[in-house]
Amino acid sequence: MVNWQDASASLDARARAWLDINCRRCHNPKGPAGTSGLPLLNIHNTDPKALGIMKTPIAAGKGSGRLPYDIVPRQPEKSILIYRMQSTDPGQMMPEPGRTVVHREGLELIREWIRQMSAQ
Repeated sequence: MVNWQDASASLDARARAWLDINCRRCHNPKGPAGTSGLPLLNIHNTDPKALGIMKTPIAAGKGSGRLPYDIVPRQPEKSILIYRMQSTDPGQMMPEPGRTVVHREGLELIREWIRQMSAQ
């Protein structure tokens, strides 16, 4: 896995590394988000739906921000992932563990990753 801060690595590799580091703890089959419909937020997953690309949420509730998809390629502002990453509401913010502020560098990395995704 690449260092997510290594600008010489590809944007996809960096974004996937950030997701693995920050999301895999909960988003795995045995984790607290294992039934979220996003059970494999890790570096090895290649299934677009399991990453949330054009996938409707299963149980996001108010955490969806009234957005229909977890990730909308080329449209980070329409992606639940970005909505939750930039939230400071304890019931909506992601990642949850140990977080008290928005991780701006990670947010911008994931925002750019979504912005540059090819349309599905």
